[in-house]
Amino acid sequence: MKNLLSTLTLAIGMVAGGQALANDYPNKSIEVIVPFSAGGGNDTFVRALQPLLEEQLGETLVIRNIAGGGGAVGLSRGVASAADGYTMMAASTGMLSLEAMGNVPFTHEDFDFIAKVVEEPYLLAVSSESPYQTVDSLIEAASSGSVRVGVSGIGSSAHITANAIANITSSNFNLIPYPGGSEAISAVMGGHVEAVVLGGAELRSGLEAGRLNALATTYAERSDNLPDVPTFQESGYDLTISVWRGLVGPQGLPDDVKEQWVAAIQQIVEDGSYEETANNLGTELAPLYGDELDVFIDESAAIMLEAAGDLAK
Repeated sequence: MKNLLSTLTLAIGMVAGGQALANDYPNKSIEVIVPFSAGGGNDTFVRALQPLLEEQLGETLVIRNIAGGGGAVGLSRGVASAADGYTMMAASTGMLSLEAMGNVPFTHEDFDFIAKVVEEPYLLAVSSESPYQTVDSLIEAASSGSVRVGVSGIGSSAHITANAIANITSSNFNLIPYPGGSEAISAVMGGHVEAVVLGGAELRSGLEAGRLNALATTYAERSDNLPDVPTFQESGYDLTISVWRGLVGPQGLPDDVKEQWVAAIQQIVEDGSYEETANNLGTELAPLYGDELDVFIDESAAIMLEAAGDLAK
């Protein structure tokens, strides 16, 4: 009996101790892995959120850029970390494109999704000096001959989206991957490619300067940030893909930890403290949490897998 009581006491103590640790979260700095280099869309997204999240969570966020493999290196490092809430990751459409291409040791089910915070459309864009100033004129040219289209990286979400555009419009696109979006933009401005497919935030400065013209967006409806740019849907093409950005942890986060992160982001979204910054970055607030987020991620993964088509292994 004495041994039984000792065992029960130890077990209860371990449970209580674990609960105390969860309730005490966070009690030290939190690492947030950005799986891309500093200055990119994922990096600026997280750094803009950083002071707001620190205020809500009451702890320091240490942002760590781990680039390589189109995001695969950083995400692989993060997903293998302890699921204690002290290693989180910036997430985006790109993680689903990696999964669709079949060249990473993880799927979206290996992550605990905290929130989708912002979205932006992909754009099919050309130089302002291009002879193709409508999506129909570019597609017509691509039906009779090859049109060079720049994208950011082999197997990137932009690459997969451009492939989907080519397939759904029956266009003969010669897809040319560049190391990043800035190189692809330089290529279209310099006449080395006829068009690019990139996220709206990456193209924002070129559009505002009048050096680029967006022919169509991949949103279902026109973007609030780009109200004059038609959608592919308007031209009769059933294509809807977005660039989303959010935060994730490794699968198995304690409920209390997950709830604190969700509550922090909800407060930031609801009090309007991030909205102006999001718009200035060329993105739009589009928050999702919980079951709705899980459904969105499952559907997005399926869309990306279909869009990858013959690009996937």
